[in-house]
Amino acid sequence: MKPILVAFLLILGAAGASGAEQAKPPHPAIWKVQGRNSTLYLLGSVHLLSANAAWRDARIDSAIDAADTFYFEAPLEMDATKRFIAAEGSLPPGQSLRASLPPDFQRELDEDLASLAIPEANVDGRRPWLAMVLMLGLQFRQAGLSSTGVDVALMAEANARGKPLRYFETPEQQLALFALDDPKLELENFESFLQDFKGETADIAPMMNAWAAGDQKKLEAMLMKDYAQHPALRKAMFDDRNRAWATTLKDVLDTQSGTFLITVGAGHLVGEGGVPALLRRAGYRVTEL
Repeated sequence: MKPILVAFLLILGAAGASGAEQAKPPHPAIWKVQGRNSTLYLLGSVHLLSANAAWRDARIDSAIDAADTFYFEAPLEMDATKRFIAAEGSLPPGQSLRASLPPDFQRELDEDLASLAIPEANVDGRRPWLAMVLMLGLQFRQAGLSSTGVDVALMAEANARGKPLRYFETPEQQLALFALDDPKLELENFESFLQDFKGETADIAPMMNAWAAGDQKKLEAMLMKDYAQHPALRKAMFDDRNRAWATTLKDVLDTQSGTFLITVGAGHLVGEGGVPALLRRAGYRVTEL
């Protein structure tokens, strides 16, 4: 599984695992962090949701009921997304995505687009990062997965309860993680994506099941395997953002009162570089529930 697919599943936004794939009741990992006058709950989510997904249990319901404030990665602002795509999603006039590829990858692109029933004209003027996002999105939809997941459900519930929402990032900051500044690297990533496109979804079920079971060690092993050859990408996707979020949460723990439910991609919560471990090393009491 390539890092961009991992990003969709475990780093950005929300989701759940297929109910048909879950052998046991869901038990996603959730942590409680105690501050001076505040309590944090850290909930890990994934990015795609199937129709029969089950992800809530008594621990999560209790955290939702207790929360005064809900934190998410970024707001769902379609206008901001459209503006970013308009500014950063197209190749310069006259350039062709297909023509920029070697012949073998041109054939791969043709086959992959045909399997998705996407006309070449729909992607040929796009930058590689946006073509990947569009193709993956359609591939996931054809597999019965939807982006209407955990974060979306919790945002709606928080609004229905009249609770304030806070965010760590803007939609533009999240999309910029895909829109690389190096055109050569961006194209290489697209070529790698095309090479593995037909098998991209093979690891989804095992990763979803590890998340749904709260198996942090397995989840971390699967995740870090895919980033082992991409240290710069791991730094940008995980390490830098985890440290920034932990700094924000330290301020909440030290200076604010109340109960906060933090819902972010599960990849940000695993391992020694995850937010729970960063807060524990900073001296806070962190307990996995």
